[in-house]
Amino acid sequence: MKSFDEMWEELSPYLTCERGLDEGYSDGKYTKSFAKYCKHIEGIDISEDFYKQAVVNLKDYDNVNLRVMDATKTDYPDKHFGVVLNTSFHEFDLSGKEKFSMDLELKTRILKEAMRLSDTLVFAEIAPENISGKLYQVFNPVEDHSFRTEVSNLLIDKVLRDNGYKRIIEDYAVDEIKYNSREEFLDDMIVWWEEVKVPKDAEEKKAMQKQIADILETENMLTDLTFHDIFRYTVYVKEN
Repeated sequence: MKSFDEMWEELSPYLTCERGLDEGYSDGKYTKSFAKYCKHIEGIDISEDFYKQAVVNLKDYDNVNLRVMDATKTDYPDKHFGVVLNTSFHEFDLSGKEKFSMDLELKTRILKEAMRLSDTLVFAEIAPENISGKLYQVFNPVEDHSFRTEVSNLLIDKVLRDNGYKRIIEDYAVDEIKYNSREEFLDDMIVWWEEVKVPKDAEEKKAMQKQIADILETENMLTDLTFHDIFRYTVYVKEN
């Protein structure tokens, strides 16, 4: 499996352009990699909280402009961007913490808007086999994140192919996130999904961390203090 650096290197010919769109920038982590290649990036996300986080995280990036915007109805002209990058498409239809559901009609509208904006679409996000699917259920037991991601991938492929796009790259990479101690690792896992659930007290936090540790141990991640974040990445280009 390729490294994260190798993934971005393979994607670089498609991310290198005058103007690109980062659709769903979240906290801005992956916008930083995009910004190495694209001269000017417009970033959109529907979350005010993510906007606030990303503004801080990207304060040193002069080529990035962040906005709070609905991805189904942007105000950009047709084919305004050389590329649209999406690193969180599988989560765009999360409807709440209490029930598991998927809104494929919403996802389809998002894809159609992205196609209106560019002839090159790049997706890079967690793979269905990523262990984060199991970890997510510690915070929301009824949410099947792996299944959500798998369905999203199938929808992307169908909608884009039906509209004349060809998938020219499909591969997997792993982002290795290293920690200095077991305590730091488990504390960070709680922070990762705090928008889903925050432990109500120290006792619940300890119980949740025990669940997380048991899951991580199955993959020996706590042994080498490294989280292996498996990503699937794809590139679609409109055929003439």
